[in-house]
Amino acid sequence: MAYRDVNTPLVRPQIQLRFVKRNVRRAGAYQCLVVSADASRGELLERAASEGGWRTSTCDNAASALTYLDRSVVQLALVDLEHQQSAAFRPVIERLTGTTGLLLIVCGNEGVADEELWVRQQGAWLYLPGVTEGSNLSLLCSEARQLAERLGRSNNAVRGPAVAVSRRNSQS
Repeated sequence: MAYRDVNTPLVRPQIQLRFVKRNVRRAGAYQCLVVSADASRGELLERAASEGGWRTSTCDNAASALTYLDRSVVQLALVDLEHQQSAAFRPVIERLTGTTGLLLIVCGNEGVADEELWVRQQGAWLYLPGVTEGSNLSLLCSEARQLAERLGRSNNAVRGPAVAVSRRNSQS
């Protein structure tokens, strides 16, 4: 066996780091998703979110909302169930409530206790039955913006408003 001086460092091969670009899903600057099958109600919700300081995107059905959520990260979602079958939007609400760091406001049908109970059990931030033009929804959206800013700072000060997406494990 060859003698080797323990004080002499071994020559190590050069390690080359390789950086790979990945499609990391980052949130836009406080992005809000509005989901409403009724165009006039969708405009009402979109206007309230814009007045509250959000950049908005609107989807008119559950399929387009789910596709949008696959491509984007949002910090606030407004889902309109008024005069709609809530079963059509259940997959969207389940997906949204399974997202960490997202605030969900559901505008529901007034007097439908089963709907309200289900939405609250899913973990929506707010359930608002009977939202009308006179409702001060823009104030709630403004407060949601302030809360999203605090959540963004507490998650990671460097990333700002970007919120990491994590899904709940359906088996738990």
